[in-house]
Amino acid sequence: MKKLAPSVLSLCQQLVRVPSFSGDEKLAADIAARALRDLGFDDVRADTYGNVIAIRRGARPGKTILLDAHLDVVPVTNRDEWTRDPFSGELADGKVWGRGACDDKGPLAAMICAAASIPRAELAGQIIVSASVCEENLTGAAFAHILDQHPADFVIVGEPTELKLGVAQKGRAGIVVHARGKSAHTSRPELGDNAVYKMLEVVNRVRALELPSDPQLGRSIIELTEIVSEPLPGAGFVPHACHARFVERMLPEASREHIGAQWNDIVAGIAGITWEFDELAQRCYTGAMLATLDFIAGWRANETWVGKLCDALRAAGLPGETFAAPFGTNASASAACGIPTFILGPGSIEQAHIVDEWIAVEELAMGERAYRELIRAAIR
Repeated sequence: MKKLAPSVLSLCQQLVRVPSFSGDEKLAADIAARALRDLGFDDVRADTYGNVIAIRRGARPGKTILLDAHLDVVPVTNRDEWTRDPFSGELADGKVWGRGACDDKGPLAAMICAAASIPRAELAGQIIVSASVCEENLTGAAFAHILDQHPADFVIVGEPTELKLGVAQKGRAGIVVHARGKSAHTSRPELGDNAVYKMLEVVNRVRALELPSDPQLGRSIIELTEIVSEPLPGAGFVPHACHARFVERMLPEASREHIGAQWNDIVAGIAGITWEFDELAQRCYTGAMLATLDFIAGWRANETWVGKLCDALRAAGLPGETFAAPFGTNASASAACGIPTFILGPGSIEQAHIVDEWIAVEELAMGERAYRELIRAAIR
């Protein structure tokens, strides 16, 4: 008996039913790989880091269109507040429920089914679908390795955008600041040099900055997310060290060099202060170590492509509206390579990472149609 290929709904449910936290995506990767094989992709494999990469070749030479969505999900928080099992993939009220349904397993399922649905006779070149790992905690790192091995002419990154075309994205940088002081007894603080006071000066300077704004992406942001002193606990000690972490969300015009110069100015003249871009690392489910600097650049899409793709979406009865992402995505990796890159997916970012995460079945079907039309527009 011939095995039935998965539908977008059944594939989404299968993916949601397996936990796939960053670094532990193997079960979801196996489901994605099996679906890609069942749908007739020519070459399906997992790379060193566990990214699933599938190639579907067309009837004649042409462009390489790469579609990427990530396998990993964020942890299940506030477990007692969930009204449904986070990994049930339950179908109720016209929605699939569970962690990752919206971010990013629904978009991944729609992407896989869309790429498989285009007749080979219509396809010039090849379609590559990647189900990438570790996006939630090392955004862009695993996808950058995919791009190294599979150069593309056009990239679509699946994220929940309410089926609006993502045409711009803020960058992101993780900054760690260190303050050095001198320990002393708290009864004689004048004999020490309190590192926390130095860090507070850095915080005050950050909060006083006039950060740039943009009509499309809004205001740049620098937010303090962590501060800790040494020794800890510090009863009886003037702290000799203090460490703080900041997250910066910046406009596309801000390069790594620009951010570096900005932080040099922030800490200038404060003795004992140093800063650095944070370094991130994750052991993948394959055992390989994935590491990256915590910096992803912002980007804007080429306007010529924007008009062409929006026209194609509208012609298919889809919104054809644009969207600017204030959050980081794998799209930064391909945009940094100069590849025409766009973000699109079913679901809303407001449904991502929440208790009782869900995605509407109707949007899954529309997402499959949207990806299909974007592929067709890109290969013309």
